[in-house]
Amino acid sequence: MMKLPRVFGFVTVALFLSSLSTAGLAASNGIEVFGKGSLSKSNLSSDKHIISLSAAGGLAFTLFSNIRIEGRYSNLSSLQNKFEIGYPSVVASLTDMKTQTSIYSLGMDISILGDKSAFQPFIYVGAGFIETERSYYFSSAGSEVQYIREPKRTGITGNAGLGFRLMMARALAFEAEVFAYATDVHLPNSLIDWTSTVGIRFYL
Repeated sequence: MMKLPRVFGFVTVALFLSSLSTAGLAASNGIEVFGKGSLSKSNLSSDKHIISLSAAGGLAFTLFSNIRIEGRYSNLSSLQNKFEIGYPSVVASLTDMKTQTSIYSLGMDISILGDKSAFQPFIYVGAGFIETERSYYFSSAGSEVQYIREPKRTGITGNAGLGFRLMMARALAFEAEVFAYATDVHLPNSLIDWTSTVGIRFYL
């Protein structure tokens, strides 16, 4: 299985070569580093809740004033403390349900107003590799608690993002984005999920 450092090494080299190949087309070529995330908690009842964490980071290379090639890693995790099976009498329960999704993607970031505006709405379109892991504790009446780790699921994903940047300094911007990703895009009934994040972007 591909590890994160190896993936980023590949993406960094690919983006660097792409930047060199187009150096003559744009005088404003540059490297950008970004990181963003979000945290939320949803209370399902007085003793049940879901905690969700989203984080993303990566590198971008400017090709033109409004176009970037971007490599990013996104991690989406959730923890549900309790899920009960059976109503009205509970016959089994799942506790500490952990789900973690990792997305390695490469795509294009298009700034709608270009880099001269302090307010910069943008669109991101990309594709990549996705893997999901899930684990939980299972218990039922008269049986011992079992720890279950489901087989890791992997596949191809299509990504899209919509957001804006607000320049705070010459080399620093605040960034907000709604990021959507489709799982198993090669299948007829692919699943689409989305998350929102905020963070910062540095212009090196």
